[in-house]
Amino acid sequence: MCYHSNPGTANSMAEHTSEIKTEVEPTEKAIARGFRLLEDARTRGGVTVRDEQHEFAWLLDAAHLARRRGRRFRLVDSGAFDAFSLEWLAAAGADLYTSDDVRPDVFDLVRLRSAGRSSGAFVAFFHYGPLKTGEDGGGRGPEFLRELLLGGVDVHLSNRRKARGIEVLSGLALSRRAGVSELVYYHHGPLGPEVEALSDAGAWVHIEDAALDLKEDSARIIDLGRAFRVARGGLVLRLEKETDERIVEDFQKAGVHVLEMIPDRFPETGKSLPPRAYYLDTTFMP
Repeated sequence: MCYHSNPGTANSMAEHTSEIKTEVEPTEKAIARGFRLLEDARTRGGVTVRDEQHEFAWLLDAAHLARRRGRRFRLVDSGAFDAFSLEWLAAAGADLYTSDDVRPDVFDLVRLRSAGRSSGAFVAFFHYGPLKTGEDGGGRGPEFLRELLLGGVDVHLSNRRKARGIEVLSGLALSRRAGVSELVYYHHGPLGPEVEALSDAGAWVHIEDAALDLKEDSARIIDLGRAFRVARGGLVLRLEKETDERIVEDFQKAGVHVLEMIPDRFPETGKSLPPRAYYLDTTFMP
């Protein structure tokens, strides 16, 4: 018996098979990426991932795995998940990195911090916008950030785009809760009163050598380093210019945390910054 296929049916089946393959391939890739994420969580010293890169289940399993291995799991919040889903991830051990551009809700942020407390996870909130109520920051002024600090959320600020007044920074420093929340400030430009105002507040302040004369400013930097260390905060100096090794050693002895941007230029100190002393990475200064 001879069978003849209907050309129309064959074409239809081919198109259907092509559609199935198109649907399956992304799923297969997602599964492969998910297993790679689990492997990274199991073997690497720490994992950083954006929320939209994986489905929720993969992120949850990876956060659990990293926590069991004693490693940090850093989740960058782009708004892909609601606060309820993020609570599960925080409870599993995921450190959440978010900002006023993505999640400007005090209640949600403090609730996420509470959810991650038992797992040792924290919430790092970067405030990019203005700090005066009524401006284009949607009313998110200093009081908004003070509530976050009092609720245990780490607050990060920079003067790269917008000036941060000494009065505002000093007020925020008073709201920082030792051992509960951190205030981290990235200072661009010459050493100013903003840096000195935070030196006895237990805050973390990052400065860069681009705007400094390290020889002329060395005594002042050393004094600040000691003051920050006594207050259980830290002064972080980012080095990119050619620098006398003896000056660097003096800074380190005073408690200044030196981030060397030129590899292998100076001997390693063996000390690394605490994970809550910077936002995501030390290779850039926001």
